[in-house]
Amino acid sequence: MTFTLWYPTKRPSYVIYDWDGNIEEVGPTLSADEVYCDLCNAEVPLNPAPMVGGNVLCLECLPKIEPGWEKQVTPLLKLIWREQMKASASE
Repeated sequence: MTFTLWYPTKRPSYVIYDWDGNIEEVGPTLSADEVYCDLCNAEVPLNPAPMVGGNVLCLECLPKIEPGWEKQVTPLLKLIWREQMKASASE
């Protein structure tokens, strides 16, 4: 399975649809800086964020779903993510 990179934007936290595909409820708006792992709900301070099958994943969950993920990214992206994780940890 491959993953894609997602560049977060301002968006609803969730949308609930009925069986006919009509929107029933829209959650509060999240900013581009508010990104959470769809599996464990941890904050994902990465931009772009890793996404597998439509789910944003943190770096703890990503190898559980896509064990070969590191072969799919460039050394530059790994460096960017490392720096973003460091900055996030120091806040």
